[in-house]
Order: sequence, then C-alpha cells, then structure tokens
Amino acid sequence: MNLSDKARTVPRIHLIGTLTIVSVLTVLLGSFFAWQNLVDQQKSIERLEEAISRQLVERLQAEMALALDFVEFTRAGTEALLRQELVEQVDQAMAIAEGIYRSASGHHPPEVVQRLIVEALRPVRFFDGRGYYFIDDMTGRFILLPTAPHLEGRLMPDNQDDTGHFIMRGLIEAARKPKEQSFSRYRWYRPDDPQHMADKLAYVRHFPPFDWLIGTGDYIHEWEARQQRAVLTRLRSQRFGDSGGFSVIDRDGRVLLSAEAPELEGKRLDDIPPSTAQLLRAFAELADSHQEVLRYEWPDRSAGATLPRLAFAQNIPEWGWTLIATVAEKALRDELSRERLDAEEVNGDRLLKFSAVIGIVLLIAMSASLLFSRWSHRLFRAYHEENAAQREALRQQAGKLRESEDRLATILDSVEAYIYIKDPQYRYRYANRRVRELFGRELDAIIGERDESFFDPDTARQLLENDKQVIEHGKRVAVEERSVLRDGGEARTFLSIKLPLRRDDGEIYALCGISTDITQRKRMEDEIRQLAFYDPLTGLANRRLLADRLQQQLLASARSGQYGALLFIDLDNFKTLNDTLGHDAGDLLLQQVAHRLGFCVRQGDTVARFGGDEFVCMLNDLGNSAAAAAAHAKTVGEKILELLRQPFRIHSRIHVSTPSIGITVFAGHQATVEELLKQADMAMYQAKTAGRNGLRFFDPQMQARLQERATLESELRLALDAGQLSLYYQPQVDIDGRITGVEALLRWTHPQRGPVAPGDFIALAEETGLILPIGAWVLESACEQLRRWSAAPATAGWTVSVNVSALQFQQADFVDLVIDTLARHGANPHRLTLELTESMVHDIDHTLPRMHALKAHGIRFSLDDFGTGYSSLAYLKRLPLDELKIDRSFVRDLLTDPNDALIAQTIVSLTRTLGLRVIAEGVETAAQRQALIAQGCLHFQGYLFSPPVPAERLTAGLAE
Repeated sequence: MNLSDKARTVPRIHLIGTLTIVSVLTVLLGSFFAWQNLVDQQKSIERLEEAISRQLVERLQAEMALALDFVEFTRAGTEALLRQELVEQVDQAMAIAEGIYRSASGHHPPEVVQRLIVEALRPVRFFDGRGYYFIDDMTGRFILLPTAPHLEGRLMPDNQDDTGHFIMRGLIEAARKPKEQSFSRYRWYRPDDPQHMADKLAYVRHFPPFDWLIGTGDYIHEWEARQQRAVLTRLRSQRFGDSGGFSVIDRDGRVLLSAEAPELEGKRLDDIPPSTAQLLRAFAELADSHQEVLRYEWPDRSAGATLPRLAFAQNIPEWGWTLIATVAEKALRDELSRERLDAEEVNGDRLLKFSAVIGIVLLIAMSASLLFSRWSHRLFRAYHEENAAQREALRQQAGKLRESEDRLATILDSVEAYIYIKDPQYRYRYANRRVRELFGRELDAIIGERDESFFDPDTARQLLENDKQVIEHGKRVAVEERSVLRDGGEARTFLSIKLPLRRDDGEIYALCGISTDITQRKRMEDEIRQLAFYDPLTGLANRRLLADRLQQQLLASARSGQYGALLFIDLDNFKTLNDTLGHDAGDLLLQQVAHRLGFCVRQGDTVARFGGDEFVCMLNDLGNSAAAAAAHAKTVGEKILELLRQPFRIHSRIHVSTPSIGITVFAGHQATVEELLKQADMAMYQAKTAGRNGLRFFDPQMQARLQERATLESELRLALDAGQLSLYYQPQVDIDGRITGVEALLRWTHPQRGPVAPGDFIALAEETGLILPIGAWVLESACEQLRRWSAAPATAGWTVSVNVSALQFQQADFVDLVIDTLARHGANPHRLTLELTESMVHDIDHTLPRMHALKAHGIRFSLDDFGTGYSSLAYLKRLPLDELKIDRSFVRDLLTDPNDALIAQTIVSLTRTLGLRVIAEGVETAAQRQALIAQGCLHFQGYLFSPPVPAERLTAGLAE
C-alpha cells in the first residue's frame, strides 16, 4: 500500500476505531460505576461492622481498665491497711501496759509489774487467731513470745530469717525510730507450714519504763488473700451491657471467677470439659501475647446453640491472675442485617437510573466522533507532509549529537572524581564511571532516579537540601557530605562542588556535581582529635579538652550571667585496689565509674578524667544565682555519691568504692580555669579530711586553712632536724600511788609559734607520711631513756609505752626496726610497751603475725583508747595484748553519765576475764579515782598524778 492509499484508508480506520473506542469506554464506564456502587455498599457495611466491633472492643477495654484500676488500688492498699491494723493493735497493747504500770508501779516492785504486763498481754489474740503480742528488751532478750514461751528470757540479738536478715536487730532499730516509722519487715515461720518462712510486717513501740519494745505483726500474704477475696466479690457483681462480665484464672490454672459459667469456679482446668479448658487457656495466651481481642463461640443454654462473643484479657502479675472481660456480639449481627437490606434496595434504584444515563451519553459520543473524524482527516494530510521533512533533519542532527556525547563520556569516565548531572526535579541525567561503580548499576538504571533510590533516607535528605541551594537559589555550593548507601555498608564522606547549568536566558536547567571521596582523610582527622582531646581508657574528655570547655563556659557565663559548677571527684582507697587486684582491675573500675558518671549529668554538661582516679564534672547554665547553682550542684553531687557507692563487679569480684567530692561554683571572669580547678581540688581534699565518702563546697576560708596546713607541713619537715621535737613522759601509777611506768608523748616547740598542740601536727604527720621518720625518732629516744631508767634502782622497774601509728605498723621492716633499736640502745624489751589503736587491729590477718613476732622478744602491747572504736571482741581475744586503756572520754563524765560509768565497768570486767591489765586515762580528780577503784580498776594515768613532763623533771621530782 502506497502513501496515497494510506492517506485515504487511515481516516476511515480512525473513524471506525473512534466509534468503537467510545462505545467500549461508555459500556466499561457504566459497568465500572455499577460495580463501584456495589463495592461502596459492601465497604459501607464493612465500615459499620468495624465501627460496631470497635465500640464493643473499646467498651471491653474501658471496663477492663476500670477493673484493673480497682484491682491495683485494692492491691496497693494491702500493706497500708495492714500497717493501720498493726498500729491500732500495738496502741491498745501500749495502753494496757501503761495502765498497769501507772496503777501498780507505786505498790509493787518492778519485777511484779513486769510480770503483770506480760501475763495481761499473753492470751490476747486477733487477726483470725494469728495475731499476738511480743515483748523484747532493747538488748535483744525475749520477754514475751506466746508462740515459743521456752525462748522467753533468752538473749538472741543475732537471730536471722532465711534471707540472713537480723530479726531482733531490725525490731530494736524500728523501736528507736519515730512512732509513725516503727515498722520492721522480716520472714517468719508460717502457722500453716511450720517448715517454711513467709514475709511478715511488724510494728513496735518503745516502752521506756522497762526499756522494752512491744509489738505485733502479721503475714503479708494473709492480707493479700483477704484483699483478693474482696476483689473477686466486687468483680462477680460487676456487669456491663446485657451480657458483659468478668472471669479470673490464677497461675495454677484454677478458675477463681466465671461470669459465663459460675459452676466452674474453684475448679482447675484439668477438671473441667476439654473444650471449655482449651478456651480458658486461649484467654491466658491472649493476655500473654498482648493481642487486643479474641472472638469465640460460647453455648447459649436458653437458645440451645452457640453465640459469638468477644474477650479481652490482661495479666495481673503481682497476684498471678489473668483477668478476662467478655461480651456477646449479638447487637453487632442484628445491626449488620438491617443495614444490608436497606443497601440492596437503594442499589437497585440507582442501577436503573444509571443505565438510562449511559445510553444517552453513548448516542451523543458517537455523533461527536463522526464530526471529529471528518475534521481530523484534513489535518492528517497536512501533518503527514510536514513530518517527512522534519524526520530527515532530526536524523542528521541525532548523528552529530551522538558523536559529541560519546567523546564527552569517554573524557568524564577517565577521571577519578564522581561526576553527575541532575535535572530541576533532582533526577539523575548523567553519571560517570565512578558514580556507576558506587551505585553498582548501569547508566540506564540510574537515569531518571532520585537519590532516595541509592542512599538511605538521612543521606537523601541531606543531599536534597544541598541540591536545592543550587537549583532553587542558583548558588555554587562546596560542602562535605556524609553518605550511606541504601543497602548499608560503610559511611563515606565526600567533598562536593555543585554548580548550576544555565540556558542563554539565565534559566537553570540542570545541576552539575563533582565529588571527591575524603573518607580516609576524615577518619585520620577524627583519630587525631580523639587522641588529643579524649582519655583513651574511659572515652571521657581529657584534661586539655576540659580546660578548653571550661574557658569557653567562663566566656559564655560572662555574657549570659548564668552560673556553673565544677565537681572534683576522687576515688577513696583506689591505690588499695591497684595493689591488691592489679592495674587491670583498677582500669576496669575507672571505666565503670566513667560509665556511671554519664548518668548523673545532663546532655550539655562535661565529664572528664582529670588523671589517675580523679574525675571532673562541669555543670553549665545552673541559674542566675549562686544559691541556685550550689543547690543544683549539691543534688548532682549527692546523686554521684549514691551511684558510686553501689558495688562494682571487678573480675567476678564485688568491690565497694566511695568518692570524695569537692564543689566550686563559678560565674564570669571571677576566677581563671586553673584557680577553679584548684578550688574544687581543695574542697575535695577537705571532703577526704572529713572522713571521705562525702562532698564539700569550696570557700575562701578553706583556702586559707589549706595554706596554713601547707605551711605547717613544711615547718614540720624541718622540725626533726632542727631539734624542735622532744619527748614528755606522763606517769602511770597503781592503787598505792607508785609509778609503774610512763607513756612517751611527742611535743613540738616551734621557735616562733611556741608549743604546737599535738592534735594540730600528729594527724598531719600521719597524712603526709612524716610519721615514719618521726615515729622512728620517738622509738629511738624512748629506748635510750628506757636504758637510762633501767640502770637506776629507783626507776629500774618502769615500763615505757610508745604510741605506734597504723602507717608505722604497716611497714614491712617494722618488726626488725623495733628489735634493732632495742638492741642498739641496750634496752630491755620486756619493759617496752607498744600502744596500738583499735583501727589497726581491723586487718587482723596482717596485724597478728607482726604482734606475735614482737611478742616473742618480750615486747608488751596495749590497746589505746579502748571503747571509742568498733573492735570485734572475737578479734580482741586473738590478739596477744597485755593491757587495755580506758579512754579519757569515758573517765571525764564517769560521775555524771551512767552510760560512761557502765562502759568503764564493762571494760574492767572484760580485762579481768581476759587476764589483761587495765589503765584509766585522763584521771583528774580524786572522786574519779575512787569510782574507778570501786569498779575494780587499779592503774591510773592523768593530771591528778602528774602532767606530761620532760624525763629530767620526772626523775628530779622522784628524787624530791
């Protein structure tokens, strides 16, 4: 067929095709709308079903929420109810005891009054027979125990429950608290199961007349069971709608409550019909899986058939319950049936009307198509002629353009940079070889795609923002872009230059991008920055970064007026951990401390490792007042104290460490970085001095005191060589007033200050380590004086007591040092007494071998200031001691404070039992001496007999 034949045939084909297409489209359109009407009807019914179903589910969930709130309210109030009942019972017992005491104490001896109170309370029972009153004294002795009367009168302060809790100690501690806090929790044997213990809560009150505690208690599980019964009763009566109710199953598979079948209550799942048991198990699984609802069939006895129902279940883990709310779906089914009938009637009317409209539209469309075909025939002929000429011109231009593109692609593919072009819709129009390799696709698969097809969402958003600067604003952009491909892999960093491409009229028609991969360079920069500014062990900021941030914060604070704070943290006894477990353990502790500190500060604050076991926290923007900043800093410091007190796990061991914290508040340019760090360090040192495991704030007086301390330390270092130290001796006398020995006491006479109080410099010597050379000098001088006195008949029987610090005693060569010093001066070791403090005997495994080694040479030991510390009597029995010294603090108030008198008498009795000699220190009056003699103490030391004096004066006074 030639071109002229085609020109005549094509219009006729066009007409036939147009009429056919219009007819088909009209029929299809009519069919579509008819089908759409049916679909809409079905969807409407489905939406109605969903709405009604959703309402039922929401009703179930709402009823469940109310029921859970009631259960939680009842459960949470269990202990409060028990506490109230316990208080009322104990208050009644106290009233009985106080009434008997008031009426009988004036007519009967205390023993009779006590017996009357005990027998009055012994038969009282309550709490369904479980409750009874008990009485203990404040030393841990059972006075009244109705359940075990054979234990009455026994002293049992160390009785424990199966968790290791000390029951009697807990009750005594509770009795010392205010009335509203006098509760103690422990475990005791269950009446229904005497072989096992259960949690019990007790309430006690102190009865001062006899120093008793009176109390009672009950088992928490009994009150929980009581509350559970109340909850089941409430849920059994709680109905909603026509058919809604609750059921409860416990963790043992027992039906506690059944709204649909009350006859199942009390039965286990194994004892009920299998189909019902399977459904109840499905309810339990529904609660465990957190699904919304479960649809199931339940037999309707009245209708003789099964009806659909909905169930919603939730666990109550504290009681081991599964709570199920159920309701029938009957209302949903009835409403859907009515809606479906209405929809079918409406749909039939619509279909008839729509068919008529389609016929009219089809007739109009066919007429219009005929007219359009005749007009298009004329246009087609003209277009055909023009198109032939243009096709030839385009063929020639396409050949030239293809040659040009091939040359450009070859050049761009040869460079190592990533080069691409995007259109104004940010779609790729070109990508060179490096881009294709990056995406792993050929060019055809890249053209027309956006960055979302190749990069992850974050990267795509970043690239789009940069591209918008070029396309929308015509800017030339040079930027670093961090990119992650869509399929994952390593993040890369590119240095990208993006330029707008413009037409002759200035309109931007594309973007050209050139990117260079600088990932390796950025990685090296990050590593250098990490090494320069961060601690490699903990990952925290190092001292250099801390100083930089602190300087920046000082500048910001000067502008804003906001206060900040520095917390200087030092770990107590860190060196001990390193010495015992090794530096690996120390490093692990530092890493865990750094991790915990991160939880104590806000996002914008800084935590740094300052060096060793020292950390610094910088808190920013704490308010416009120093008081507010200090309060916030104190809160953070207390939080740090609490967290760092918690045990650490180091190489499968539990290690407990405590911090000492110094705090200084700053604002603006009031101090430099170095001054602030020094202030915080001073405050931290003050916290250590105060006993460690605490925090202190810096104040100017602190700096003055520390300066004074530094001066005193410097002068003390010179005092020994300058001959400013001397020994004074205070006599120790027996009951007849004869001197049996002396105690060597260190004195310092400063050339400008005069006499320096021992309390001011001895503690300083121990803290700085100066006690070692000073202690060695004291031992040398005392041994030399002992030799002189041993050579004189009048003083030959004297002993010389020398105080030894813990630091001295810990020296590896201490035993050899003492023995060599005695031998060098020719002093009798049997006349030398070393006085130890209670703190030194805590590490008994380290102390005991050295004491035995010295004891083997005849050296005596005295425990100084006994009763002021916390020594274990078991340790005391193992130590090779010769005497105990009653501390002057007990002797001073011996005649006015019954407690001090009792302590002194106890120490005397203890020494007599252990076969030791006892010396009372600080005896200043004859009355004190007489009281001590009455208690059995036969040796004394104090100003009543002589103050500490030089050896020459003591010898001269003896001669006189």
